[in-house]
Amino acid sequence: MSWVLFATFFPLLFLNIPISFVLILSTIAYILAMGGDVSWLLVPQRIIRGMDSFLMMCLPFFVLAGNLMNNGGITAKLIKLAQTFVGHIRGGLAMVDVIVCAFFGAVSGSAVAATSAVGSVMIPSLKKEGYPANFSAGLTAVASTMAPVIPPSLAFVIYGAVSKVPIGDLFVAGILPGILMAFALMSVVYVYAKRDDYPRLPRASWRERFIAVKESILCLLLPVFILGGIVSGAFTPTEASAMAALYAFILSMFIYKSITWKQLPKILIESAIDSGSVMLLVGTCYAFGWVLTNERVAFRLTEALLAMDVSYGMKLLLINLGLLIVGMFMDSAPAIMLVGPILAPALMRMGMNPVQAGIMVCLNLTIGLATPPVGVCLFSAVNLGKVSFEEVSKSALPFLGAVIVVLALITYVPWFSLVLLNIKNLFSM
Repeated sequence: MSWVLFATFFPLLFLNIPISFVLILSTIAYILAMGGDVSWLLVPQRIIRGMDSFLMMCLPFFVLAGNLMNNGGITAKLIKLAQTFVGHIRGGLAMVDVIVCAFFGAVSGSAVAATSAVGSVMIPSLKKEGYPANFSAGLTAVASTMAPVIPPSLAFVIYGAVSKVPIGDLFVAGILPGILMAFALMSVVYVYAKRDDYPRLPRASWRERFIAVKESILCLLLPVFILGGIVSGAFTPTEASAMAALYAFILSMFIYKSITWKQLPKILIESAIDSGSVMLLVGTCYAFGWVLTNERVAFRLTEALLAMDVSYGMKLLLINLGLLIVGMFMDSAPAIMLVGPILAPALMRMGMNPVQAGIMVCLNLTIGLATPPVGVCLFSAVNLGKVSFEEVSKSALPFLGAVIVVLALITYVPWFSLVLLNIKNLFSM
């Protein structure tokens, strides 16, 4: 009966129905097709059971921490920091865009938040300095996909929860891939800057650099604080998320004083709405996942991959191509929830390290945030850049190519995703 599930899922998805309702309706269609063999109580039971998880409590806390920092005026501090170090290079302002997206990802972990917060400042600034609007918007959209890769990462939290992979290990392993993405994007920027003679900013003095570091250091300590606490065993990922929210509250409210008590209720309501939509998605994915388990989809996929008469490298190529297609039509969060439990055992049976598999899957699906037709970062950048979707999509292609090269390195060279984890394990022995 699995064909009923997918025959309902894909048409509803293409009709742009919200993904949570697509999952519920597909599950209901499966129950109807079973002809009474499955109780109707299964749907609410599975949804509630999916949300009733101590580990999943870290999602609303990380969302709250991100919203507190987003509203705390940290973007200007991060931009100033990046400008003082790379602004004097040809195309330096565009490189600042990349670096600030990376910094912002280390604070919020949300690609959409990075596009909105960084793009609202950087895209107009780039246009004012003579950069084409479509170039600026395309770069920002793709650079924002670093945010879910650089820890703390909501994508890793979701994958770790649904695939039973330690979230702390994913956080450590995601650092180097995020840095590689930043360097790959800046390399493309430099090529364009040399070719089209993009402007450069005046070189900052070391005093200006010191001031910029001093003003932004407390922002940059947040990911260090979170990652250090998890790796050292001082607290669990859920406790780390609560500490992150507390840190962001103290920093924004009492140190920077960039948030007032009047703004706090709005931030809390926005965080509750964002968290509620994610938790509903978690519950509906859990119900949908029960159907996949009942139909042994993961087992069948694993056996099919193992039985394919092609090389290990070709199998990984086919998996990545499939994930890139999925990412074009689905947001990264539901996609990770759906494919994580299916692919994790298959990749492990093929001999891939579970942490490397998690980095590969999450990086692949977050690339979809900047690919048409459903790339939410692209749409945000289009609105900020005041250019057409087609122009931004075309300009984003070279940058997408750069991050896909990084994806290939992560896929075929385990060292890039496991070296920091191995060092961490070595020191913890």
